[in-house]
Amino acid sequence: MSQALSEIEGLARKAARGAGFSWGMAEEAGKAARWLASIGLPGPEALAEFLEAHDSTPHALMRPTNVDANIWQAEGGTICPISAGAALCDLAQNDAPSRDIHIEACAYPLLLLPFVRAAAEDGGQPERMIWEGGAFAFSSETRGRVDTPLTAVAEVDIKQGTADDLPLPSCQLRYDLAEGPTARLAALAARTYAPDTDESRIAGAGAGLSDND
Repeated sequence: MSQALSEIEGLARKAARGAGFSWGMAEEAGKAARWLASIGLPGPEALAEFLEAHDSTPHALMRPTNVDANIWQAEGGTICPISAGAALCDLAQNDAPSRDIHIEACAYPLLLLPFVRAAAEDGGQPERMIWEGGAFAFSSETRGRVDTPLTAVAEVDIKQGTADDLPLPSCQLRYDLAEGPTARLAALAARTYAPDTDESRIAGAGAGLSDND
């Protein structure tokens, strides 16, 4: 089903919130899914798979334990791409010296791409992201390729530099999201809805128990 990018972002944001992310981190997840969809990559699908796969894992166990190190690891073994991405952007915004970073066991690394792009912009220098499933470079233009977009976990290298040999992705204003991923994201998003009470059911049922005739 073809959806506007704003619809993709809203659904992804609510799904991430329903999976336990703070609203701030959920917003970042929504933006990431939207950006990936805007260049034809399955960001919403990757987010749905990631959220379901790690639904029972405490987020604290998936955050990088030491972002000052050159090798990033998580206490639980697998690193959350949203948390890692937010940390990358924080480093860039704080004018931290750029360095090569190796992320061990990054879950669904496709979701990390938008954050590397943002870090390149914030830091004012070109950045590359390389993993087993693809490679991207962000400078004055975005170039990259993804061979296996739904890789569940991979080692990721983030380095300075450009890659003019990579293709330019095409942009689009809408994205075809199949019913399956849409339903999975919607199920997670539904967790954000307040449960019905007797009062809310009455208030939301038109005239309720009153008779205005």
